[in-house]
Amino acid sequence: MGDPVADELDASDPFRADYRAAFEIGPEQKLLLITSTWGGDSLFGTDIALVERALAELPSDEFRVLAAVHPNAWYGHGEDQIRRWLARALRAGLILPPPAGQGWKAALCAADVYLGDHGSLSLYAAARGMPGMLAAFDDSAVAAGSAMAWLGGALPRLDPGRPLAAQLARARALPAAADRLTSRAGRAAALLRVLCYRHLRLPEPEFSVVARPAPLPEPAAAPSPLVPASYVSTAIGDREVRVRRHPAELQGRMTAHLGPDAHVTADAAEPDPRLRGMADVLVARPGTDPAAVFARNSHCGLVVSGGRLRLRDGREFAVSGGAEPSLAGSVLVALLGEGREVEGEFGIRAGGVVSVARLALVRDAGEADPGFLGADAPQ
Repeated sequence: MGDPVADELDASDPFRADYRAAFEIGPEQKLLLITSTWGGDSLFGTDIALVERALAELPSDEFRVLAAVHPNAWYGHGEDQIRRWLARALRAGLILPPPAGQGWKAALCAADVYLGDHGSLSLYAAARGMPGMLAAFDDSAVAAGSAMAWLGGALPRLDPGRPLAAQLARARALPAAADRLTSRAGRAAALLRVLCYRHLRLPEPEFSVVARPAPLPEPAAAPSPLVPASYVSTAIGDREVRVRRHPAELQGRMTAHLGPDAHVTADAAEPDPRLRGMADVLVARPGTDPAAVFARNSHCGLVVSGGRLRLRDGREFAVSGGAEPSLAGSVLVALLGEGREVEGEFGIRAGGVVSVARLALVRDAGEADPGFLGADAPQ
């Protein structure tokens, strides 16, 4: 009888760009799809912390992460519990389609790579030609000789003790998966309608029936006004600075992926005193008095407010050129840390996007504070 989901995904493929735009995936970003079925041997049942790990290790300007969770898990535990388990991940940018709806179909068309288990979405992702890996797999729940059993033997398994980015680079695409999924591609709706009307003993309608594209996903909830705290690492080149950002809240003891000499940026109104207290750069609302921010936060050395960057020693720089001011603040920290010239035009590469920042000194130093970028600078 074919596979109606496979047919719907085929009909949806031409709209990949539309789905990515609806999920707010940047043109240079990759979308990692983490898919879990239900039960204790599912991906969520064995390692729900993998979601936080993915967000912690993968640079946020280069990757987005979406978790497609089986409705049985949502309804078995309750939506409130699922969201509580994933609260830190959601604050770090996790995309979590609701169980009621077809957001998972849009995700299958929008994603670039997947981590899955023995649930059907792993097979559908493989049939789309998407490279993937298995983070869990219950062989006892899979019928011998089935397409899912074949998938379990064909896909590489995730090693929890090795860096995630390097493993994703070796994720495997399985071109043969589509033929194992169905031998009636594009025909499921018509074949099923014939069968249903035959059993109903009714004449079949004259109009044709075909698979339709999945609807666009519902807009995400309004984002928090809070600027998420990030660890920021930089690499200075010839008039271009590469910036990598990782969610600070999710970092643990294993932080080699942060790179050397990472500094922390956070919102000046960050409610977590630990994150705010370790921030070298604080982003304040336009019109905020930087002196008040410095007075409340002894570790902070730079305040970003609107298009102005104020150092603790009194120097103030105007930012123009279109770059995000907080990124320009990180570039200024990097340039000062290496004793480079800080005025002029710089390219800022964050992920695959390059923006321009022009830094111009508009106020010279007052009384210098030797602590900033000195003895107590982050290492």
